[in-house]
Amino acid sequence: MSQETTIALLVAALLLSAAGWLGDHARRRAPLAWHAHLPWNAATFTGFTLAILLIAHLVALQRA
Repeated sequence: MSQETTIALLVAALLLSAAGWLGDHARRRAPLAWHAHLPWNAATFTGFTLAILLIAHLVALQRA
């Protein structure tokens, strides 16, 4: 995977984690709304996990 693709996926992962964080905040504010039933914690976790893996991939690309 090239560096440009990795950076694009890193941005997408960070946006996913930000959306999860904002969704969780909205869920706490309105616990009976429609968006309160979506898995915001899973989105945040997935975004952060992908971001960490992609950062490690960028470091490996820089060393090569």
